[in-house]
Amino acid sequence: MSRHPARRALMAAALVCAGLGLVSCASTPDPDAQSAGSADTPACRMFKPVSVDLGLGEPSVSQMAGDGCTAHTHEFGTLTLTLRDRPYEAVATGDGKRSTMKFGEYDAVMLMGSLNGVCKIFLDTGEKDSVELRLGRTTAMTPQVCTSLKKAAGKLAASLPAPTAAAG
Repeated sequence: MSRHPARRALMAAALVCAGLGLVSCASTPDPDAQSAGSADTPACRMFKPVSVDLGLGEPSVSQMAGDGCTAHTHEFGTLTLTLRDRPYEAVATGDGKRSTMKFGEYDAVMLMGSLNGVCKIFLDTGEKDSVELRLGRTTAMTPQVCTSLKKAAGKLAASLPAPTAAAG
């Protein structure tokens, strides 16, 4: 048997990957390189103390949002922190029950999602910046998920420097 069919299959796979715009199809990512890169993002640096304190372990770059960081346990659920470059009023949109609250000195909006088991909290971290926390858990009702997310948001707010007052 000739090796040409195997080469053709490999070449076809490479062309499919290139045609789809994928950077790397054939290789498995190096776990050490992944964790080194993920620990270096601003979202993961901000999120790491909170995720470790909550027993979620080391966070990693979110697969759903490149500017986000995610940690997961079966008991707590999937907690994602995403940095936004817009005020929290602009990003705190979506379906669900909307509540305003405060975590330390930070104003926040909570959206108790219409999807069962999903809750979001948006923290106002500056005139043009905000942080979105999203918790999803399939093993709990939305109010329970929001209670857990409030705990995480409180820990995150406590770890942030005090907001600076706007000069007037």
